[in-house]
Amino acid sequence: MKTDFEHWLSAQFGETGPFTLFIVLVRIAGDEVVPLKSSYAHLIGDDMDWREMRRLLDRAGAPWDGVAFFVGLGHAGGPLPDAAAARKLGEVEADVKADPLALNRGRFFDRKGRHLRIDEVAR
Repeated sequence: MKTDFEHWLSAQFGETGPFTLFIVLVRIAGDEVVPLKSSYAHLIGDDMDWREMRRLLDRAGAPWDGVAFFVGLGHAGGPLPDAAAARKLGEVEADVKADPLALNRGRFFDRKGRHLRIDEVAR
């Protein structure tokens, strides 16, 4: 049975072809979501399953509870050049730090590859 991540990746690749993937690992503690680490990768296919992605994410060396993926495309489609991807990653990081609800603008998954959503908590 495919995970939500695998369904999303297949649909995303079918829609855009190769793309740049911005990755933000987070810790979830009660009603708090804390960004831990981030990176980007250029995806040229949709044959990665959740187990493989999770193994890669675990190599970051930070205990994470969720991961958000954001898609970036060059002007003519396809992955962004590295310099542009690095700049965009900085923007994604700043957005998530300023407001964790920004995670909902990407695709957010738990450690089992299930889709998550962040909701505002009334205090």
